[in-house]
Amino acid sequence: CVIRMSASMDILPETDACLFPVTEQTLSQWQEIYNHKMKCVDNASYMSDLAAKEMLKRGDGYFVHKDGCLLGIGIAADDRIDCIASVLPGKGKEILCALASALFCDRVQLEVASTNIRAIRLYESAGFIKTAEVSRWHKIF
Repeated sequence: CVIRMSASMDILPETDACLFPVTEQTLSQWQEIYNHKMKCVDNASYMSDLAAKEMLKRGDGYFVHKDGCLLGIGIAADDRIDCIASVLPGKGKEILCALASALFCDRVQLEVASTNIRAIRLYESAGFIKTAEVSRWHKIF
């Protein structure tokens, strides 16, 4: 089961973390971090080379840095944050807020596995509320 969550942009904490878009030169590093961090997350998928190239084309993948240090990575576009992965413990909220700062909307949306209690608590502490529970079934060919 996946939980959809939403927050008003004006209640999210500000951050001075910086976003750096993924480039062709940094794509493999971003993909490596993503696949390493997501392998233990329920309902997360492996990012194939094709999917990584599609993300690069969309331009919605980011590295999040602060004071010259890599905090983590994420995917954000329109009114959604589709991925957050911290490389430093305790930096999830800062990564979340930095990614939200790239969006031009009144409310930001995200989805999280219902079993990912730490992430749910993090999102709630930033002001997100649960809006729906969704079951996803994938047909395997």
